[in-house]
Formats: sequence, structure tokens, C-alpha cells
Amino acid sequence: MSSKNESIKKHTNNGSDDTTNSSAAGQNTFPHRNLDRLYCPAATYLCAIGANPLEEGELSSPKPPCIPCAYKVSNFDIALDHEFTKLVPNQRPEQCPRSRKNTAATTNNDVKTCVKDGMMGYKQGMNVLTVGDGDFSFSLAVAKLVVSDDSDSGMVVATSYEDLPTLRRVYPAFDDTLNAVKGCGTKNIIGYKVDATQLRKTLPPNVIQSNVKFHRICWNFPCTAIGSGQDGQNSAMDENKDLVRKFMANALQFLDEEYGEIHMTHKTKPPYNQWDMETVAMEEINKNGNGLEFEYKGRLVFDKCNLHPYVPRKALDKKSFPCHDACVYIFGFKRTSKSTIPPNNEKAVFDLDAMQKDPSSSVIPVSVSLIETIRTKHLTLASFQRELKYIGKNRRPNNISDGNSKKRRKQRK
Repeated sequence: MSSKNESIKKHTNNGSDDTTNSSAAGQNTFPHRNLDRLYCPAATYLCAIGANPLEEGELSSPKPPCIPCAYKVSNFDIALDHEFTKLVPNQRPEQCPRSRKNTAATTNNDVKTCVKDGMMGYKQGMNVLTVGDGDFSFSLAVAKLVVSDDSDSGMVVATSYEDLPTLRRVYPAFDDTLNAVKGCGTKNIIGYKVDATQLRKTLPPNVIQSNVKFHRICWNFPCTAIGSGQDGQNSAMDENKDLVRKFMANALQFLDEEYGEIHMTHKTKPPYNQWDMETVAMEEINKNGNGLEFEYKGRLVFDKCNLHPYVPRKALDKKSFPCHDACVYIFGFKRTSKSTIPPNNEKAVFDLDAMQKDPSSSVIPVSVSLIETIRTKHLTLASFQRELKYIGKNRRPNNISDGNSKKRRKQRK
């Protein structure tokens, strides 16, 4: 099923699409997003249902389910689930408890709270190339994940399409982020004016001369060079598709042939779903005869809380943009046994206790029953909160009731 069908899909919940241990709740019918090869980080799902493991020093009181994470996994608004969106409207991503925790950890310079090995498919010791990074906050997030504690292994080559003066002009805190990337590891390399479609010509010379191979090559929200503050415009869709084709064919030569993957993050709501990313990205590769070895693996729900301090920003603009509908499209070699996305023939193990022990490295399939688990948690809580509000609104203080009773008795006399 293509991502063109991302918007709406009706399903009668009879368990036919179950890949988890979640039980169906009768014959409820609700619209849901396209689930074809869709996965999500376990940490995002656990947060969505209020089941994230307790950190050291935290109280064992129940955690409320997280509304921003529920929308990341389920896209209730894009799926046009009117019942859910009316009763549980989305919130700003900063309302996620993990976002608040990350902010507090940064303020206290507690880096280890934000960094979890294995998160979003990144592990210590990996070599990662980031392409088209605006303010380098994504490169910094990845560097914290892949560079080992002693800086002896793992590196990030952080690149931007713009030059250094432009980045300093657009992003006020750019130098702070740049210094943080450099400080994360002695092997990290910075590149400016790097063209994603001409990597061999525009990457820093020392990268080319070293013949380094990358375990991950990443480009978030790819789009052609456009005006300040704009998104990838629908009018330039064909141009953007061609950009993706050229990037993929160009990046393949720099991938590690055993563990290498290309990750492209992209929004999935209309009109972005019309890019047909999983098909377009493979077209040039298939034309060159490499499609027999390389393939589309699947999509991973994008959650920037797992990549602190990354902030997606508009082109040449310090403003951020909403991206709860975004997915990471993952492409890799067919022969690899270790992918961010579990192999298609591998049965999904949906063990809540196991996920809570190691939520960072777990990736789970998104199914109808998983969405229904999230949906039921939030609708039940919303119903309970409405009931409490109604009771509170209609309950009168005793002194007011007593006063009214005395007044009525006087009138009767």
C-alpha cells in the first residue's frame, strides 16, 4: 500500500490486523492511518500510554498518557478520527513529559539523561553523515548517540547546503551548537555548501580521501533550495522528487555494505504524502541495476524527543514547524541482518515489561490494536475528566445550600 493512502482507512476491529497482544474491544469502527510497514520507537508508544519506566528518584505514582505522543503514533487528526480529536485535542510537543525532562537535563548539563544508546537506530561506534542540516542541532543529537564515551569510536560528518556566514546570520545560537558538535568527538567533521546530489564533489576533502563508509546517511525533510521560511512547496513536487532520486543514487556509494542505511525524514500528511517517498527514492537505484541489493525497509514514526536537542526548522528560518505526522523512511541492503526495521519475516514480540526495561533500542510495529490501545486509554481518561468537571460544576457548597433552604422556609411561612 502506498503512502498516498495515508489520510484515511476504515477498519472494523475484528483482530484481523493484530500483530500485538492487545485485545480488540468488540466491533468498534474508527478511521486510522496507513499502517503499511509502519513502526514506532517503543519509548514513544510507552509515553503515549503513560507507561514509560520510572527514572531514578521518580515517584511510583501513575503517569498520565501523553497526548503529543499519541498523535505521533496514531495521527488521529490526519486520519480524520473526529471522535478522538474532539474529545482529546492535540497539544504542543513541549507538553510531552520526555520533552520537559530533556529540557531540564540540558539546563542541569545532565547529558546522560537525554542520550540512550540504540535510539532511532543509532548506536555507539557508528559513522553517520548528515545532509542538509540547518542549525546542526540534528547532527548534535546524533553525535551524542554514536560517539563513544572515550571518543575513540563513532563519528558524525555534519553538513549543510549553506555557507558558514549564512548559518550564523539565520540561527543566533549556531556557534554554540557547532562547538558542541565539535566537542562531542575528536573525529567529527563539519562541511559547508555540501550538495546532496553531488556528494563526491562537495564533501570535505578529508572525508573523500579517507574512504570512510557510513552506517547511516540522513537527510531530514529534503527539499530544493527555496525562499526563507518556506516548506517544500507542492508546486515544486516534481523537482523535489528528482532531488530525492539523485540523492539516493549519489549516497549509495558511501554506505557501509554490511550495516549501512539511508534515513530520510518526511511529513506524511497531504500534500507531502503525494511525494510517494518509498517508491520515488528507489527509482534511480533500480534504473542503475542496484535494486537487487538495496531496498525500502519501512517507516519509523519520527519523535524528536528521542533526538534531543534537535529542532526541525524551516528553510533559512529559525522558526520550527509541526511534524507530528513525520516518518523516517529507511532504506538498506537486503543482505543485512541488523536493520533499524525488524525483518518482515520476524514475528513481532510485544512484551510491555521487556519494552520498559529497554525502551531505547526497541522498535515495534504499529497495528490497529496498538492504535486502539492508545485510543482507549485517552478516551477513557477524557471521559473521566469530563465527568469530574460536570460534578464539580453542579455541586454547590454547603453554606450556599443551607442559605437557600432557610430562604425557602421563610417564603413558605
